[in-house]
Amino acid sequence: MRGKILISLLVFLCLNLAADAQKKEPPIKSFSKDEVSDQKKLAASYFKEENFRMAKSIYERLVVTDPNDVDYNYKLALCYLNTNFDKKKAIPLLEYVVNANSKDIPRDALYDLARAYHHGGYFDRALETYEKYRVAKKGVVEPKLKMDQWIEWSITAKQMMEKPLDASFENLGKTINSPTADYKPIIGANDSLVYFSSSRKGNTGGLTDDLGDIPADVFFFIQTDTTRSKAKNIGANINTPLYEECLYVNMNGSQMIIYMEGEVQGDLYISELKGKQWSKAVSMGKEFVTRALESGASLSPDGLTLYFAAEAEGSKTGKDIYRCTRTEQTGWSKPERMGDNINTKEDEDNPYLWLDGKTLFFSSKGLKGMGGYDIYKVQMNDVKEGFGKPENIGYPLNTTYDDLGIAVGVDGKTIYVGQVRDSGYGEQDIYKVTLKDAITSNRLCLLTLQALTIAGAPAKGGIVTINDSSTGTLLYKGDTNDYSGKFDVALPTGAYKVAVRHPKMGKVEEEVLINAMETSKAGATLQFK
Repeated sequence: MRGKILISLLVFLCLNLAADAQKKEPPIKSFSKDEVSDQKKLAASYFKEENFRMAKSIYERLVVTDPNDVDYNYKLALCYLNTNFDKKKAIPLLEYVVNANSKDIPRDALYDLARAYHHGGYFDRALETYEKYRVAKKGVVEPKLKMDQWIEWSITAKQMMEKPLDASFENLGKTINSPTADYKPIIGANDSLVYFSSSRKGNTGGLTDDLGDIPADVFFFIQTDTTRSKAKNIGANINTPLYEECLYVNMNGSQMIIYMEGEVQGDLYISELKGKQWSKAVSMGKEFVTRALESGASLSPDGLTLYFAAEAEGSKTGKDIYRCTRTEQTGWSKPERMGDNINTKEDEDNPYLWLDGKTLFFSSKGLKGMGGYDIYKVQMNDVKEGFGKPENIGYPLNTTYDDLGIAVGVDGKTIYVGQVRDSGYGEQDIYKVTLKDAITSNRLCLLTLQALTIAGAPAKGGIVTINDSSTGTLLYKGDTNDYSGKFDVALPTGAYKVAVRHPKMGKVEEEVLINAMETSKAGATLQFK
């Protein structure tokens, strides 16, 4: 999603039939004879620069202009395969290319057709076509194509799609999603406020990068059980003309980690919610102002352990997931690469530690999956033993596209993802998913606390601590919201001592009991006297 910023007859039917049934796309216009030469050169230039987005829009018109041109068909198919539009649109184009009576058939067209079949869900056809390609190559396939990995992905994807999760998907609509990429939804303990990243027209600076993408800004929307606001840009304290992505918010929704693009690579920044306004994002520390690319980050509930993805300089394994710790008095420890049960020879990204502090979600290209990045979960049952064996979270939460980022609600059944689906508006859209069965094994309850003054107004600036009543162990610590005096936290069954300290009003305490969890939400009010 990131790039260096620069200021700067058969086929016609296929293109329209492949369009989503819920969307009526306008017909694609052909070029005049006088336009063809210049547009062909321009498309070839974009294609060479790997600006497949811009090349696609021109090749679509060139194909309508001359449906029999093998090169136009092939280049347009590759544009679909190399962007996050509907990749299965490449299938009829490549079928035409490989069956054309021409000496100009590209040497890897069969391989590309197999990949298109994979993205379209035609896994048997994909496997047959990979074998045809191997035979055509007399058994010698270039390692860089990673064909064996694609074959494994097709086999696994077929198996996973035969046993789908019971899940319903809701596209959040045009007030949230755009015709371009909307992705990486993030929530705290309470999903009434959802953050996400978007590369949409009108973003800060109005720029386009060298791949034709609009640099992402951070957006948010507010929802209740019956309403949902229009998505809004989070503002200039976080968004710049370059790339920003929201990676994490804490349980209370008062602290945010942001990926921000720099002159060399991306680094991790942090912002605090002050009332209704986010503070200017600042670096998380000197440890994260590096030449390495750091992306994907999540803090433990106590804020003392950071999980993040990074591609270190000189790395031979690409992106890996690292962990580091801190105390309230010191900075971050030296990052430690997590074990080979999580990291592979391929890329890993977007670690997301769930509200229980024990369930880690992350994306990987190197574990058994459906293709590209899949999302996995891994459980830490014992602190000394660490995390166990990762488990693919299953289809349709995973797809044949890159799946990067998931947000899991307190009930373990409410999920937010960014996906390319037939019901979408262009590229990735934000979807709310409802599962029949919880994706997590631990059960939690959303506890919403509110601190009030003697007069009954919101107590701003209070410091909340939550201790286990039986052991006295400090579990959570944070500030009440400066606007509402509220504090959200997710807790398992148990008894807790909740205290709010205020520099002027003193201290107020209350015992809170969470028992059978007949509901996933509870509330408590603490009023100063």
